[in-house]
Amino acid sequence: MLHLDTRRIVEHLKTIESLAVIPRVASTNLIARRIVAECIENELSLPQAVIIAEEQFAGMGRNSRSWSSPAGKGIYATILLTRPTAELPLIPLAVANIVVTYLHDVFSIDARIKWPNDILVDGRKIAGILIEARIQDDRTFLVIGVGINVDPIRDEARPNAIAIREVSKRAFGGIAQAIEAFIEHVDERVSRPFDREAVLAEWRALSVHKAGDRIASVVGERTITGTWVGIDDQGRALVRDGGELMTISAGDIVMP
Repeated sequence: MLHLDTRRIVEHLKTIESLAVIPRVASTNLIARRIVAECIENELSLPQAVIIAEEQFAGMGRNSRSWSSPAGKGIYATILLTRPTAELPLIPLAVANIVVTYLHDVFSIDARIKWPNDILVDGRKIAGILIEARIQDDRTFLVIGVGINVDPIRDEARPNAIAIREVSKRAFGGIAQAIEAFIEHVDERVSRPFDREAVLAEWRALSVHKAGDRIASVVGERTITGTWVGIDDQGRALVRDGGELMTISAGDIVMP
C-alpha cells in the first residue's frame, strides 16, 4: 500500500493546490478529463492538482496504446493545470523537459527525449507522456499524464523498457519517496511561466537526436524517412529528405 502524507506535501508547494492518491483506477487521465469537463460545464476554476494511482488497469499512451501500470512499480500520475493559451505549443516540450530534469536532478540519470515526448535511457524507454487540452478563451485546461518506471517490470509487451532502479546512481528509499520528489519537482517547474526561448533551448540540449541522424517518422499510415534537422519554434520536427525539408506536427519517430 502506498503511503503519502498528502497534507504535508501540499503545504509546501507553490502551485499545486491538491493531491489525490487512488489505490487502483482504470486511468488517472480519465478521472482528470471528467474533472475538466465538470469545471468547464459549471464555469468553475480548474484545481491545480496531481492525481496519483498506485495501480492502473487501463492506462493509455499515445495513439491509444496500452501502458502497463502494475502496483508499486512506477509513478502513474496526471497533472491538472491551467496555463495561458499562448503557451500551448510549448507544453509538450516543457513537460518532457520537466520529466527529464526530474530524472537528472533526483536520480542522476542521463535521460534523453525522443521526439515528441518519449523519455529514453540508453535507447530504452523509462517514461512516457500523454497530454490532452481543452481551450477556453485565453486559458487552456491541461490533463498531463506521466508514467515513469521506478522498479523493473518483466513484461513481454515492453521488451525495451528500463526503470529508475536499474540505472540510478543514487540510492533511494522506494516508490513513495520517488513520487514525493516528482510532485515537488513538477510544482517547482510549473510555478513560473514557460519562456519560449528557454524551453526550446533546454529541449534541444536534452534531445536524443543529433543533426544528420537517420530517422523514420510514422505519420498515420505514411512513413517519412530522412535525416533529423531539429525542431522549429513550435516544437515540430524538421526532417530532410534529399532537397525537401519536411515539417512533422505529430507522429512517431523510429531510429535505427
